[in-house]
Amino acid sequence: MREHFDQSVNETEHLEYMESKGGNAYWIDRFLARHLVLIYYWVNVIYYWLFPRLAYHLAYEVEIHAADTYAKYLEKNGSDEKICAILNDELNHASELLQAMEKNLCQYTKITKLESI
Repeated sequence: MREHFDQSVNETEHLEYMESKGGNAYWIDRFLARHLVLIYYWVNVIYYWLFPRLAYHLAYEVEIHAADTYAKYLEKNGSDEKICAILNDELNHASELLQAMEKNLCQYTKITKLESI
């Protein structure tokens, strides 16, 4: 649980840094960000409860999209050490999520095999 909390704090720091770079210039961006995060949160709660592997997959897709967005930012705006660090962090987290999905799939496979015996 502590790992998920640390990840949330980390994502908040990323968001704050992008806002400091002008990412919150338009009210519609701020509005969507504040409200979509609530939808994303509750979708993930339900997914983790019902389909843990899908929840990890959703989080993985979000991390890959974020990494792609940071890469495009760097391409457009030039080098920024903080953005490079955030990009690497997103890629590392995506890798962790892939491992969690594989672990979850292996556990599901073991349970299914045991039930069939």
